[in-house]
Amino acid sequence: MSMNDQPRAPESARSIVRPFPRASTAPANQAPPEVRDIVELLSEACGRDLVAVIFFGSRLLGTSPGDQSAADLFVVVENYLRFYEAIGSRLPAARHSGIMASLNRVLTPNIIYLNEPGGMRAGAKCFVVTEYDLGHELSADAKDHFFRGRLAQRVDVVFARSDKDRLALERRLETARRLTVDWVPLYIDDPSFGVLDFCRRMMEVSYAAEIRPEARSRVHEVVHAQASFFRLAYGRVLQDAVREGLLLAEGERYRVAKKPSWRERRKWYDFFRRSKARATMRWFKYMLTFDDWLDYIVRKIERRSGIRIELSKSERRFPIIFLWPKAVRVIRAMRTVEANRASTIVERGDA
Repeated sequence: MSMNDQPRAPESARSIVRPFPRASTAPANQAPPEVRDIVELLSEACGRDLVAVIFFGSRLLGTSPGDQSAADLFVVVENYLRFYEAIGSRLPAARHSGIMASLNRVLTPNIIYLNEPGGMRAGAKCFVVTEYDLGHELSADAKDHFFRGRLAQRVDVVFARSDKDRLALERRLETARRLTVDWVPLYIDDPSFGVLDFCRRMMEVSYAAEIRPEARSRVHEVVHAQASFFRLAYGRVLQDAVREGLLLAEGERYRVAKKPSWRERRKWYDFFRRSKARATMRWFKYMLTFDDWLDYIVRKIERRSGIRIELSKSERRFPIIFLWPKAVRVIRAMRTVEANRASTIVERGDA
């Protein structure tokens, strides 16, 4: 097997992972204005190797800091090595294609940062992943929660290589949503729950699966921003779970049909603990794949919290060694800011 060949994915009882179907024609989807130029840039550079572009995150949802947020995009490609060879020097994060491709296979995805594409001051973060790896990480056999935590929410497929690719991707996203029924009820204390109770707990656990500067209370803002989507998409997911015998319906509320065993609880506890460890390890890789990563983080913190950060020469040169004390203080301050912002939202009656 060559280095670029992709192995077959394992099968699970509830989801069979297959590569996305191919098609000979590739009508481009009309992207929102703020990301259209990025899609055009990627499509021009990669041609048929660009399978899809998925828009997600705070800029899509309109949550704080709104238009000042970088655009978050999953860039789905057919092959890592060909992708990095194709973009060459066209993208600012491009380095040796073989090294970038190898890094992308380890704790996928890579993140490359586009500075001010299409006039967006905050730039765009591109999460690069092959169609095979994306399919695997949205399935029941996912190695961690990184992809499912982000893509089980409201997203927008702003580009697909073909209608068949788009349909296959939508099926993957639906699989990620349906798999939440396996674990979210384990983390709900009340014996019964509504759709938004389910989604709020899903988001709380997903946020806790990574080290984030946001306070837990930020979940209220994120859930409120996509409440209509959650009611529609997860109302269907929970009804399907009732038909499968996994949940019982009580009017507009639900409860688990069978009390979970301690082994099931332990399995998911270990899964999310492993997810947090793997998410933390990804940061060391991003230092290599994400151009100006330190300045980007500083700008993001300043936009979100209003906290001004000055970095010393030693902190810039050896951030892993010298930056930790300041990082801990800033994270605590940001959580306070986020908690105050969420409290304001609740007091206004917006959540």
